Amino acid sequence: MLVKEYPNNKKEANAERSSKDIRQDIANGEEEISHTVEQISNRIREKLDWRGYVRDYPYLAIGGAAGIGYLASGLFVKRAAPMERLMDSIAGEVRGSLNGLLNRNTGSGVIKMTLLGIATKAAAIWIKNAASPDIRTGNPPDIQNYGG
Repeated sequence: MLVKEYPNNKKEANAERSSKDIRQDIANGEEEISHTVEQISNRIREKLDWRGYVRDYPYLAIGGAAGIGYLASGLFVKRAAPMERLMDSIAGEVRGSLNGLLNRNTGSGVIKMTLLGIATKAAAIWIKNAASPDIRTGNPPDIQNYGG
């Protein structure tokens, strides 16, 4: 009750405390600090323990792993070159045209498919001949006069 003797002067009240009291206060403070640090380290360990999250939320963990895998796979996918995209588009159109012919089991569908094949082969031969040099002269053929 030293504080009551010096209500306005705390400095003098603290000066009259014994060194034993001060040491006891320091020891109590150290214990509180060490206890607080221990609690904080336990909380950090709990928050960083991924096994606990997987154990508590298994479906969320599987979904998260699948999402991360999907995003990571996007980094390693080969991107198509512009020419590949163009050829894929043309191939898709041709497949679409042929599927219409192939899905019909009528005689006229077979005839159309046969005529389309003949026309495609003729076009390929014409393009090949137009692109290759003339064997006799060594010059490219005159496409305007190439009537077949």
